[in-house]
Amino acid sequence: MQYPGKRIKSNPMKTGKYYLLLLANFLSLILQAQEGYQVNFQIKGLKDTTCMIANYYGNGTYIKDTLRTDASGRCVFKAGADLPKGIYILVINDKNYFDFIINIDKKFSVSTDRDHSIDKMSFNSSPENKLFYEYLRYNKQGFDIIQSLQNRIKEFPEQNDSIEAINARIKAMNKEIIKYKLDLVKKHPASFLAFLINAMKEPEISNDSNFSYQSYKAHFWDGTDFRDDRLLRTPVFHNKLKKYFDQVLIQQPDTIIREIDSIIFKARPNQEMFKYLIWFFTYHYENSEIMGFDKIFVSIVDEYYTKGEVTWLNNTILENIVKKANRLRPILIGRLAPNMIMQDTSNHLVSMVNVKAKYLMLLFWDPDCGHCEQEIPKLRKIYDEHKEMYGLEIFAVCSDTSLVKWKNAIRKKNMNWINVNGPRTLTGDYHEQYDIISTPVIYILNERKEIIAKRLSADQVLPFLENYITIPKK
Repeated sequence: MQYPGKRIKSNPMKTGKYYLLLLANFLSLILQAQEGYQVNFQIKGLKDTTCMIANYYGNGTYIKDTLRTDASGRCVFKAGADLPKGIYILVINDKNYFDFIINIDKKFSVSTDRDHSIDKMSFNSSPENKLFYEYLRYNKQGFDIIQSLQNRIKEFPEQNDSIEAINARIKAMNKEIIKYKLDLVKKHPASFLAFLINAMKEPEISNDSNFSYQSYKAHFWDGTDFRDDRLLRTPVFHNKLKKYFDQVLIQQPDTIIREIDSIIFKARPNQEMFKYLIWFFTYHYENSEIMGFDKIFVSIVDEYYTKGEVTWLNNTILENIVKKANRLRPILIGRLAPNMIMQDTSNHLVSMVNVKAKYLMLLFWDPDCGHCEQEIPKLRKIYDEHKEMYGLEIFAVCSDTSLVKWKNAIRKKNMNWINVNGPRTLTGDYHEQYDIISTPVIYILNERKEIIAKRLSADQVLPFLENYITIPKK
């Protein structure tokens, strides 16, 4: 279709200049994106000294650079465009430091004094840090008011009306602080502060009858993007992660395993978040003192390590982790206990699986073990008083190779149960079979020789049996 009117002839020179201008603007945008960071500090009261730049990461802080201040307390921090974003710290000494944000603003100035109280912090060309410190000032004012009100409660220990009035003011102040944070997020949704507030946010616990644990759990991570590795360089994410897995979730291995897999799946697009979460969960559950949580560690190894997804570890460390999981897998709660056939004090071979007992306790001990000296008398008392009640038997595996020392210790401690010598075995090294590194170690098996408890202390044995027997079994 043609439109009426005069045809405009194109000017090759003007067209060329137009495209050159577009190209220049495009290149300028690329250069700006590649431009590095520069933060100019002036700290009044400092002179010719060394400061450090550090950043939060997980549950720690790590040094990024060292800066030398001049006679006027000036120093400059420079870094490339690939500097990871997050909350950084200027450290004067281990008791004197302050936070600042590295995010969108690439070149800005910070002015303060060596005491750097929140009120004295000043930023130029960094709207994000200005907003951050306005937030910190408001938070401090609110905290001071609440603390003052809480101190006043102590003045009226028996005046219920006064205490009620003060508590109402504290509640109102807390609501005001929450509203302030929510308003900040609405007004500045793209800011690092909004990101930080969302990372800190937890569902509010209400006294409303409609409130439920499931609701709290379902909304615990609202606003959290596990693909954003800025989370790692804040002081909040690690502790929130730990709280969720230690306090919010029901402490049952299968429940925890499902949540681990869910969160790692969400973080998978970001390699740094993926690596951190794998490390966190491995470290958190590898040596857990909670009985049965070794199942979580084994699951992590099976799902991520053995499938070639943990590519950043050297082969030696990777092999050791996999070996440990392989050693633990056969002795997880609910598994059939590996059989042990060992020589007793009469030189007869005794097979553990052939011992008739409703509950069989495996005791790994040593005559020279100081802790065994304390535990064995307690076990003997339990055995003597409750053997018939619980159908209990003990299969005690001694680690010492000296038959004389072993038999003398049995007589001295009056160990009137099944005693076998660990080194004299037909079924291999029990250290590997049962992950025995030190003594004493106690396992409890049911009638089918399934492991129902492990690594109990003597004081935990009787409460465990009492509780286990009262719980309906599937």
